[in-house]
Amino acid sequence: MSIGLKDISNVTGYSVSTVSRVLSNKISGNAESAKKIIQVARKMGYSKYRSAVIPENRILDIALITQHFSEEFYAYLYSSFDKVSLNKNCTLTIHSVRHSKSLQEDLSFLAKSHDGFILFLPTLDPFSYNKIKETMANYPIVSIAPSFESIFDTFTFDSYQGGALAAQAFIKEGYKKFGIIRGPLEKWEAALRRNGFRDTIENAGYNIIWDYKGNYSFESGENAFHSVNKDKIRNIGIFASNDQMAVGFIHAALENKKEIPKDYGVIGYDNILFSKIFFPKLTTIDTDVDQLAEEAIDHLIRMIKKEVNLNRSARKTLIPVELIKRDTHK
Repeated sequence: MSIGLKDISNVTGYSVSTVSRVLSNKISGNAESAKKIIQVARKMGYSKYRSAVIPENRILDIALITQHFSEEFYAYLYSSFDKVSLNKNCTLTIHSVRHSKSLQEDLSFLAKSHDGFILFLPTLDPFSYNKIKETMANYPIVSIAPSFESIFDTFTFDSYQGGALAAQAFIKEGYKKFGIIRGPLEKWEAALRRNGFRDTIENAGYNIIWDYKGNYSFESGENAFHSVNKDKIRNIGIFASNDQMAVGFIHAALENKKEIPKDYGVIGYDNILFSKIFFPKLTTIDTDVDQLAEEAIDHLIRMIKKEVNLNRSARKTLIPVELIKRDTHK
């Protein structure tokens, strides 16, 4: 059953003509009558609510579209976007399309009940992003995942810088041997972290002598230790592409009577809770997820309010990262 003006009138106590004037923006959204009518129209699911009420006069509905993986970083990401959206007077819903069979159809359906999207789809290639752009023409979309080519305005961490900072820290401490536990390279941020680390090492006249393919899990960090231990490599600086793999590596090393950082120097990435409480405390690359959420949501709101030209070329904003020095590299 569809909701009409009369239904909203019955609930609010205002006349149908008043409801009509509010929803056609003929009464200021700051008026008490307008605030009540707009709130009720939204709660009742009035089908024309989004097109009838200008963005300045209503709560905006934003969707964070992800490919959810069971990594602690996702909890940090969701928490920050939830907090920031509340401060911006927006509602946030989170949708995982990791197993979607028709991404364009799913996004088109979600667009009917949301004012804009924030995409966190780190495995998508430029072709897939372009298909979304074609399907969702002139719809407000911001991306927060790095990609080979920016199709949408993108806000993302400087993953290359993060890898470079880890390499610089090891070199400064006098390491001569270097290794990496990399994330899945189909994720652009994993490739960028690896490239930043490798380029900095090679530019300093060294080489990466041990390279292990991880999958961002604690278990792959443990498996990485068993690999390097089997090769009898010691006194090496190892950059793990996320904290979960770093902590998994250290856990396995300590179980096998190895010393951190004497036998293995370890630097992680993300600065999740584990890095602060695990012993020894993890040296890591800090990512300010609150800043990411703030900048992405601010920009999306400007898009929704038509303060940004949706037809111009996409732009990329890199958010700086920094090294947090703790106890796992000498």
